[in-house]
Amino acid sequence: MSKLNREQIKAKARQVLAQHPNGIRWSDLLRAVETGEPNTPHNSIHGGVHNLLTTASDIVKVTRGTYVLASNVGDVEAEPLPIEMPSPATMLSPHIEQQYYGAFAEWLKEELEEATHAEAIGGNLFKGKWGTPDVIGVLKAQPSDLVRFEPRIVSAEIKTDPYSPVVAFGQAIAYRLYSHKSYMVMPDTVSKADLERMDALAAIYGIGLVTFSLDPESPNFSLRIRAVISQPDIYYVNEMARKLFAHSTKLFNSLF
Repeated sequence: MSKLNREQIKAKARQVLAQHPNGIRWSDLLRAVETGEPNTPHNSIHGGVHNLLTTASDIVKVTRGTYVLASNVGDVEAEPLPIEMPSPATMLSPHIEQQYYGAFAEWLKEELEEATHAEAIGGNLFKGKWGTPDVIGVLKAQPSDLVRFEPRIVSAEIKTDPYSPVVAFGQAIAYRLYSHKSYMVMPDTVSKADLERMDALAAIYGIGLVTFSLDPESPNFSLRIRAVISQPDIYYVNEMARKLFAHSTKLFNSLF
């Protein structure tokens, strides 16, 4: 099977859009285009789909991260999302948090649209007991924006352990020192009781909450509560920026 070129990628994306008159989420569109194309790199498909969605005049964004052909706009209704059960192999395999960083950074940009640039960070880059976000994103004003605004920093803490909601919450709170928005990202295997408590804490403290499937190939991130904008402490913003810059000027420049 041959590798798709950009025009073929865009053509296939259009076919998928035509099959979803009620609209389709960005992540589902990307997954559909990738299906059956093992020889086409993910980055090539991502670039082709992104180019189509940002340049085509006959494709409309009906809500954040959801697209539809303009000819179907009048027919758009809420479409129930499919429920996918993880396979036994997925349930038994170990889950490494780093496997989800890149996918979440991409989802944060393309579907949640909370950032124009996002990078997987993780590890102990910032050192010390206050932790390092797994993903940092920055939302910048675009040339098409009529109302300009200062860059907004978004941080996220991702946990694959369903029994660590308190740790996720504590770290997400700490990241508000230098972030305008902060998210805790938990597996959908977290208990109902813990999820209800996280819902309540997210609402009280303005933290965002996202759940996902423990499947690196198809994490299916789902927004439960969108983070509320807060004003970070500029001292800690600059402290974080200096650490990023010292670690990698390329990483710093990609964000800021």
